[in-house]
Amino acid sequence: MTADEHRQAMRHLATGVAVLTTCHDGLPHAMTLNTVLSVSTRPPTLLVSLGTQSRTHGILHSADCYTVNILASDQRHLAERFAAKRPMGMSQFEGVAWQPSPITGNPVLPDALLAIDCRIGQRIPVADHTLFVGDVLGVTPARTGVPPLVFACGGYETEGR
Repeated sequence: MTADEHRQAMRHLATGVAVLTTCHDGLPHAMTLNTVLSVSTRPPTLLVSLGTQSRTHGILHSADCYTVNILASDQRHLAERFAAKRPMGMSQFEGVAWQPSPITGNPVLPDALLAIDCRIGQRIPVADHTLFVGDVLGVTPARTGVPPLVFACGGYETEGR
């Protein structure tokens, strides 16, 4: 199977959409991702996967922790914003409301469904990606009654169907 064939096949797998945040050298960083996996509940463990060529990979590789902000169905604009190539650091967040997590200090998007703070326990290289396995430190709930933002077949599902 070629990389293109694999990509086309995986388009049919619906995934949630999140914004991963971390801090490095005192500056906040963020990127949109849909590769989030709950690995275990005992102990609570969450995995994110980043391509080694992504701009955030090196930053996260040097970090101790990350925060996964799970987006609500009305936050497509944030998914698109943090997926775009923008200057890293504070300028990524210009005009975006956020607050530092009381647990890690990483950016928490207040209107997200929730934010999950993790301490990186393992970094596992796999092909052209690294799996960052995080021990869950805490969850900051933000909103209820709103469906999550979902990505499938190359587009966002915002209706919550």
